[in-house]
Amino acid sequence: MNYELIIPDSLWRDEELRSHINKDLALPALARLYGKGRRNVSTPTHLTDLIAKRLGLSSDAVAPLTLSMDCPHAAAGFWLRADPVHLRIDRDRLTVLGVPFFQISQQEADTFVAALNTLFAEDRFTFIAATPTRWYLRLPADPRLNFTALDVALGGNMHDYLPQGESALKFHAVINEIQMALYGHTVNDERDALGLPMINSVWLWGGGVFDPTMPIAPSNVAIFGGNEIVQAMAGRAWQPALNRAADLPNQDAIVVLDQLSFDAIYGNAYEWRAQWVQLEQNWFAPLLAMLKAGQVTQLTLTFPSSASQVKVTRRDLYRFWQSAALPF
Repeated sequence: MNYELIIPDSLWRDEELRSHINKDLALPALARLYGKGRRNVSTPTHLTDLIAKRLGLSSDAVAPLTLSMDCPHAAAGFWLRADPVHLRIDRDRLTVLGVPFFQISQQEADTFVAALNTLFAEDRFTFIAATPTRWYLRLPADPRLNFTALDVALGGNMHDYLPQGESALKFHAVINEIQMALYGHTVNDERDALGLPMINSVWLWGGGVFDPTMPIAPSNVAIFGGNEIVQAMAGRAWQPALNRAADLPNQDAIVVLDQLSFDAIYGNAYEWRAQWVQLEQNWFAPLLAMLKAGQVTQLTLTFPSSASQVKVTRRDLYRFWQSAALPF
């Protein structure tokens, strides 16, 4: 059996604190797997880009992929994801925060979207709240802009990730109108009174042309776990997340282990370290034992944020000239 584990956010995002956060983090099984294996180094990437590459898809056009899952009978045309976010005012920036930092009901989402559709009716913009947290925007035409994926912007400064291109200023104005409309909405007044984060912006990203008559080609490799984007990309090949190595199927598989992501994005250092320990106990140590026993032919560990990958076989474990090492 050949398994690939994809582990996003393996690097602590604050480079100045990284060595301190990683200090004395004991992961002996991972250290042996990573240290003894055959390493490849590429350029840093994100989970969406990596999965798209594995499946031969475009990582830019996420909206049509997830729309085909959420609203398969939606109108053809150019669609963007327009996901609800909370912009937190920090000392010198607006920090982009998403789920699960806040929760939102379908009723709230529908109410917000109705207000936006009224506001932009003359522009022929159509907003849809397919789920409480997955919103879409249909535009009359492709704006030919470069948008930043939400998972890239989360935890970052909004102004560093605004749309780029010839008509960018127009869309910056659109975003500003959206923010003003949401900020003054009665639903946000109610949320604020309850001490809940306000939904004060949407994040536009993942644009592409949706054609409901074009099915997504299925993958021939099972993909376990990951967010709804991974699920939409994989189509029928997608399976729910696995809890431990003992749950792996008797077939080649790709497993997304994104337990580190939330705490990396929101700066929870203690919890991030604890998640590493859980991965060691539930995945790395058991897989090391399975490799030794010949139950796994090859294990691939892929770390998108550090642009590193290691392939390990049973034979590799006995390369005495290579020392144990961690991927951070």
